[in-house]
Amino acid sequence: MDKDLLVEKLKVLFQQEKEITIDAFGLAPAYGGMVSNSFVLGVSAPSMAGDEQPDKIQKIISLLFSGLESEERRWIDRVRVYDNVKGLKKQAQNDFEEISYNDNHTSFEAELFKLDAA
Repeated sequence: MDKDLLVEKLKVLFQQEKEITIDAFGLAPAYGGMVSNSFVLGVSAPSMAGDEQPDKIQKIISLLFSGLESEERRWIDRVRVYDNVKGLKKQAQNDFEEISYNDNHTSFEAELFKLDAA
């Protein structure tokens, strides 16, 4: 499986979701790109804006388990959930990591994907 196929599967999964509003997502290389085919998934989910962060993450992980095969899920190393696209874009600049581990951190400019309204 390649990244483009994973992106297409995530688009379909997120657009078909009825309980959670997901309006954009992004993939950034995990571990600073040192591990191939391993990504941090960032998700903008405005419908969960009032939820606690662990609850948001668990809902997205449950969604991934319900809609992706294990081979597809293994490409996703970590999940980050944001209240809106603005937060998603801001953290994409840092590969969806909360902090940069050092001043020499190289961002890979996470690729963002906007979803069409259902």
